[in-house]
Amino acid sequence: MVKKGIRRVLLTNDDGIDAPGIALLEQAARLIADEVWVIAPAVDKSGVSNGISLREPLRVSRRGERHYAVYGTPADCVALAVNQIMKAALPDLVLSGVNSGSNLGFETLLSGTVGAAMTGMLMGIPSIALSQNERADGALDWSCSKRYLAETLKKLTALSWDTSVCLSVNFPGVEPDGVKGIKVTVQGRGNVEKLSATETCDPYGESYYWIRIQEGEPEALSDGEILAVQQGYITLTPLTYERTARSEFDRLSTLIG
Repeated sequence: MVKKGIRRVLLTNDDGIDAPGIALLEQAARLIADEVWVIAPAVDKSGVSNGISLREPLRVSRRGERHYAVYGTPADCVALAVNQIMKAALPDLVLSGVNSGSNLGFETLLSGTVGAAMTGMLMGIPSIALSQNERADGALDWSCSKRYLAETLKKLTALSWDTSVCLSVNFPGVEPDGVKGIKVTVQGRGNVEKLSATETCDPYGESYYWIRIQEGEPEALSDGEILAVQQGYITLTPLTYERTARSEFDRLSTLIG
């Protein structure tokens, strides 16, 4: 359980150690913790979920006091922090983000930002993933995160939550004065419809492919993330590993006998 008085916090992300979101998070983290450690991917690792580097060695570049760039995934960063870099004094909290873009619905299954928080949870450390949603026109505006990030972290770290749960926070893509507060939400499906693979050619005539997310109509659950961020709420979704469809479990158990 998270308690007041955080001594040491670990920051990571999936956009890379030089991304603006982690710099913003570091400023806010310094207001809630005595020590802030930044151990994040050396390059952008968006979309790798909880992926870990089982077949590749990890290399680390020190960027300054308590700042390390890891040539690996966000989950690698957390595992390396706990087992090596910070093993003498483990973090009391893992903060992942602030992601450049939303992590809602199905996106949470793909997100390296959420994956890092899930990994922190696996390692027994309370963890929070944080994301900044795009505006309605698709542009990314950090002003909402800048206004409410520190306040949100102070509020959450004054609470406690189950050790089998990590928290996913999404800041809405609205002007700061348009934020209505924090709302606890369910994940839902979101607005991801499917994945596409687009073929193109390099200058030598060789084919290569881009995988992209295709969006559809958002799932408008009354207590879901999508609707809440559209209404101007900062969403707080408790996530866990368990993804069993209970109704199908019961139905298939009956059919199988």
